[in-house]
Amino acid sequence: MKPGDTALIQEVWREHVWAARPMRVVEDSDELVVLWFPRGTRWQAPTAPAGRAREPTRGERQATSLVLGEWTFRELEWDVDTLQLWRPGDWHSTWVSWLPDGTHWGWYVNIQLPFERTPRGLRTMDLVLDVIVDADGGRRLKDEDELATHVARGSVDRELEARIRAEAERILARRFDDAWLDWRPDPAWTRPELPRAWDRLVE
Repeated sequence: MKPGDTALIQEVWREHVWAARPMRVVEDSDELVVLWFPRGTRWQAPTAPAGRAREPTRGERQATSLVLGEWTFRELEWDVDTLQLWRPGDWHSTWVSWLPDGTHWGWYVNIQLPFERTPRGLRTMDLVLDVIVDADGGRRLKDEDELATHVARGSVDRELEARIRAEAERILARRFDDAWLDWRPDPAWTRPELPRAWDRLVE
């Protein structure tokens, strides 16, 4: 992928697209893929199909969709300028985010399956638990309750849960540098848009 290209990022569960995001390519090498996901970008998120009784929490709704293999999509708008750093083999990606006035918001570490390349971008799957690192260095886990729900429902097994929690512990102990904090996108770039057939697996 070349700088400025639009990459299609697909989350995939059992050979079906779970979510899809368009991102602008900043850098692509054998060691690192850097992607720009600007505020206002429209993307597709999973939601329970019409007619299913609405469960009270997002974790319950998503776990049920994964176990049953039934979901539909809703379009959402991304709410914060985000630069994403993906390294081959890692079970996470690191997101650097800025508020609308350009102030560094902090880091968000998304625990996910190691990515695979496709002809149009990257493929992974979110693994529920995340780590938030504030600009002042404070850090905490996010969505532990949702992970517990996924384990109880069977969409995450005990072996994978242990792998996720071990990854979170490594992230919590990690040093976060400021190498990308002064980065800014090419002013000529427009917001990326999802391509046609974004909901089909790219082989």
